[in-house]
Amino acid sequence: MTTWFTADTHFGHENIIRHCGRQFPSVGEMNLAMIERWNDVVDEDDVVYHLGDFAYRCTRSQAQRILDALHGEKHLIQGGHDWKLGSKLVGWASIRDLVTLRKPGQTIVVLCHYPLLSWWNMRRGSVMLHGHCHGTVKRERSRVDVGVDSWGFKPVKLEEVL
Repeated sequence: MTTWFTADTHFGHENIIRHCGRQFPSVGEMNLAMIERWNDVVDEDDVVYHLGDFAYRCTRSQAQRILDALHGEKHLIQGGHDWKLGSKLVGWASIRDLVTLRKPGQTIVVLCHYPLLSWWNMRRGSVMLHGHCHGTVKRERSRVDVGVDSWGFKPVKLEEVL
């Protein structure tokens, strides 16, 4: 079992292609490519933390079909667009605003849609993963944007982030 992180997929959001300079000819092709890339790396028994803005400007049934097509046990860390659509979908293992992953002997990971300036145990080696910025903020050693615009439109493992 592997744990993965991603954010800012904006499934269904046609204008995100232009806003972020995504190299897809249409929203349908963007959706299909991101589903394929997700499923290429994530196995059914893996865990994925989606750090917000899952879908936008699509119907609930379209967003539900996309969520159902994605491999893994999926957890949503809500972003600004998720209160309206993403959090209403069936199939999330959990829906939260902020999560701290703590396992003895491992790096502490704090998850939020928005990049925080300060977080629990940041001076003791914890890492802050976020979305929201679509690859526009300077990467820091301990705070990293895991959004699809920064990672080839697919989820990323913590080892890759670090």
